[in-house]
Amino acid sequence: MKIVDLTMPLSPETPVFPGDPPVRFTPLRSHARDGYEVSEIHLGTHSGTHIEAPRHLISNGKTIDQFPVDRLLGPGVVINCRVGPGRPIEAEFLAERLRLWPVPMGGFALLWTEGSLLTVEAAELLLKAKVFLVGTDAPSLDTEPYPVHRLFLGSEVLLVENLCHLDELGPGPVQCAFLPLAGVGLDAVPVRAVAWR
Repeated sequence: MKIVDLTMPLSPETPVFPGDPPVRFTPLRSHARDGYEVSEIHLGTHSGTHIEAPRHLISNGKTIDQFPVDRLLGPGVVINCRVGPGRPIEAEFLAERLRLWPVPMGGFALLWTEGSLLTVEAAELLLKAKVFLVGTDAPSLDTEPYPVHRLFLGSEVLLVENLCHLDELGPGPVQCAFLPLAGVGLDAVPVRAVAWR
């Protein structure tokens, strides 16, 4: 079995979405002074590899803690969606990939995009496939006014952004675990993402 950590490490060097708070680690206690070490962590809910709940863009949408953790482990598929720099992932292109690597109903679609964004028509194909979660190695699936985000989150499809190392898995079926921090009432939260086959 090959296990791949899909999580972006968190540090002050972690890139953040424009306007989001930077990641900061502040030492509060030290071994030299206090005999033990404690640090304060400062970050936004969308820092690093993170999972987004409907509340992110839907005012009365569910928060992360309203989804049972057992729904965040299960079968998925890595889909090769690399179309080239600056080109969008169109529905026709994605449909060809889904014929090769269908997503299990209620499973996870992990889009290996190398930064390409998803069109609304392509997102609708994933909704028709009845996915529960869509992940991407990009910082976002689309841009403002975020129609793809609104389509998925409005249908209670969770989103994971900033996945890493999808190339180590390559396309095809995988088992996945997306384990978020157990924050209450949050629109998103950093997640430890792992996949294996």
